[in-house]
Amino acid sequence: MRISLPVVAFVLASAVLGTGTADSQAPAIGVQQTLVGQLRLSAEQIATVRSGVPVAVVLPSGLDREVAVGAAVRVNTPASRMVDVIRDIERLERGRGFLATHKFSTPPTLEDMAALRLPTEDVRAIRSCRPGDCDVKLGRAAFDALSMIDWKAPDVSGQVHQLARGMVLEYLGRYRANGNDALPIYLDSERPLHVAKEFEDLVRKTSGLTAELPEVSRYLLEYPKGRPPDVDDYFYWSLGEFGLKPVLRLNHAVIHPTGRAAGLQYAITTKQLYASHYFHTAIEVRVLFDDRERPGQGHYLVVVNRARLDGLTGLFGPIVRSKARNGARNGLQAVLGGMKKLAETGRAD
Repeated sequence: MRISLPVVAFVLASAVLGTGTADSQAPAIGVQQTLVGQLRLSAEQIATVRSGVPVAVVLPSGLDREVAVGAAVRVNTPASRMVDVIRDIERLERGRGFLATHKFSTPPTLEDMAALRLPTEDVRAIRSCRPGDCDVKLGRAAFDALSMIDWKAPDVSGQVHQLARGMVLEYLGRYRANGNDALPIYLDSERPLHVAKEFEDLVRKTSGLTAELPEVSRYLLEYPKGRPPDVDDYFYWSLGEFGLKPVLRLNHAVIHPTGRAAGLQYAITTKQLYASHYFHTAIEVRVLFDDRERPGQGHYLVVVNRARLDGLTGLFGPIVRSKARNGARNGLQAVLGGMKKLAETGRAD
């Protein structure tokens, strides 16, 4: 009888995790299904995760312009402690290339944007932007607003910063009211790109990670409708160095607690609403499983990131894709190591 590789991997994972017997003390079955089925980890990699060392992998993708990576780590704290770490986004996104991160108030105010300063190269690029030819990702409303700038004024940078802050706040307000219908149609290249359609596809590709919680994917697609009970939403902006240019990003984070005594404890999603460079759209899904060997005292953190980017096609596309995917994998592995340390010790690297 021929046994498929996924079945072999599943059996090996069960052996490594110690599950499959009535008196087992290993993690819930959701963990092994996730590590094998979603991250496609080998038995050796699962053993590394179980030892408390983060493991990250490049995940398959059907699109050349998509980068997908996953990672997992065992953490010696209750899952609620990791949720506290993720909720404190301003501390979590400090260092490692982040220039600024700020969590919005409820409701968001213009003061939340006070620290935003666009890079000098973006200010220069915006001056020459035209629909279909722009070095910064802009939607139609942004092009209309640029006519308000007096490019000959000595305080032109201040005008651009002020306009950017107001536009981000206005855009966030539209999204909070209308959900994905407010996501932009980028006009920075010859072909308009509909972010809402791209995002729907990313949600479909990550839905396996939260298959037992269909309300997670539903809320991502139908926001602000159908808010599940006990869900915690927050919004934040960040300026980070992800390549040759600093990138302004606007994000929506959602924390779904399950209220269960064991197994899957939380599903936490971060939805990119806007990025000034590189990223068309992106989603991060984190799931936290209680550790059955230490109920209520330890957990497994599993993460999947999917993003669609510029510059991954064409003559040099294969080289760029390889570097982008390997870089994303290594970066995610480092991030999980930092999150584990912060949750366990309260200290960042």
